Amino acid sequence: MLTPNDQGQAISVQGRKPSRMQRRTIMAGIAATLALVVGRASSSIAGEIQVGGTFEVKANSIWFEDVAELERWQRLRKHGDAKALRSYQDKVLSRRDAWQFVNALTVKIISFDRGKHRVKVEMTTPGRFLGSTWFLDIAALQE
Repeated sequence: MLTPNDQGQAISVQGRKPSRMQRRTIMAGIAATLALVVGRASSSIAGEIQVGGTFEVKANSIWFEDVAELERWQRLRKHGDAKALRSYQDKVLSRRDAWQFVNALTVKIISFDRGKHRVKVEMTTPGRFLGSTWFLDIAALQE
């Protein structure tokens, strides 16, 4: 068991600093716990998604007009290369192959692919995009 010492460092009950292996085990446990929490959070909204349902899309989410562009964005995000993801986002946004809205907007679910973590939606927020259709990662949805 580990406890903090006076300097805030983790030490074992026996008074020694944890070994490199113990630190790795602790970090792996923390990472696994975070992954579980994030997975449950995204799966909980996925469990509530139904065709015809109404949701808000989080502000600053990326909205795609083409499903292939969304799939590529999802692959880049999954691989964790922030620089490549940012570069791709800048490219599709500048070409207007994707859009990013600064406000949360309301949509109606047209179709839902749980396995691919995506939805096709219709914009229901009044304005020039009313009635337009988009592809979104399900993480962009909020209740």
